[in-house]
Amino acid sequence: MKPRRLLPALALALLAGCSTTPPGQDWLALPAGLVLVSDAGHLKLPIAAAALAFYVVADPLAPNWVVEEARPADDHYILAMRMKAVHNGGDGEARQVFTRHAARLAAQPGFGGYEVLTWQTGIESSRPFPRRVAYGEIRLLRSAARPGT
Repeated sequence: MKPRRLLPALALALLAGCSTTPPGQDWLALPAGLVLVSDAGHLKLPIAAAALAFYVVADPLAPNWVVEEARPADDHYILAMRMKAVHNGGDGEARQVFTRHAARLAAQPGFGGYEVLTWQTGIESSRPFPRRVAYGEIRLLRSAARPGT
């Protein structure tokens, strides 16, 4: 296939992945787009299979960080974060993601802020790709009761 024809075909396949489906199900439109482009003669099966395999591994619509939270006490949270194995950027955003998540937790009724107890980042040597990880603990601060309320 000539490179001139490959670029529009790949662009059409990627556009087919952009849809108004509920979050987390956007990937469902990509195989249909690849089949349509392939049936039109613009894309051969090996290229379509490689594009689909790359899309499944890279998952460009997924967030870069996955945050798991544990709540050992009413005002105490432990946040464990893992970065996607295959990503495009986002190496320095661990603290930003942690801060946004902690602020969301502190916005619960009865709390007025949070205090960071521990924070650490690192790289987990897993196969086939190492991943950035971050770990933090926060204590939610109770909001002061207003006089006359």
